[in-house]
Amino acid sequence: MRDLPQDSGEYLSALHNLHSLTLFNTRIEHIPKDQFHTCFSAFRGTLTCLSLKVINTSFSAFVTLVDYFPNIRTLQLRPFVLEPDEGPAPSLSRPLRGKLHVGRVQLDNLEFFNEFAKLKLDYEELSVGFLSTETEFLGSVFQMSANTVKCLKLTTELRCG
Repeated sequence: MRDLPQDSGEYLSALHNLHSLTLFNTRIEHIPKDQFHTCFSAFRGTLTCLSLKVINTSFSAFVTLVDYFPNIRTLQLRPFVLEPDEGPAPSLSRPLRGKLHVGRVQLDNLEFFNEFAKLKLDYEELSVGFLSTETEFLGSVFQMSANTVKCLKLTTELRCG
């Protein structure tokens, strides 16, 4: 993300009315607000689905990115690496609502889900796919939107070896 404004900022700023964005194999870092705005302002109000797949990020950078888009109704998270934060994570400006899909969760992601469950979450649909041998994080998952979830989907993937 640090190089995104220089590499793709002008292209992204031309994508008005974008509804879905997938960032794949990306390292999400803190960047200055003006550069953040350069990249994403064209579709800030229209983006309803954000997919983050194979990412490296700190929790605070993740919260900053997700909070920037006020109309996200679907958040999809695939395998990621959580990097240490340099300070406390910001809070969300509003509750996250809609659908949360999390795939290929591993025990390494337990710290992320413990922090994520502390945010303002009002998801109605929660879908979680995890490796069958790593169920320790389910306590954290069940804390997410416990009062608002109407549909819960749990799937497992078998490890072959």
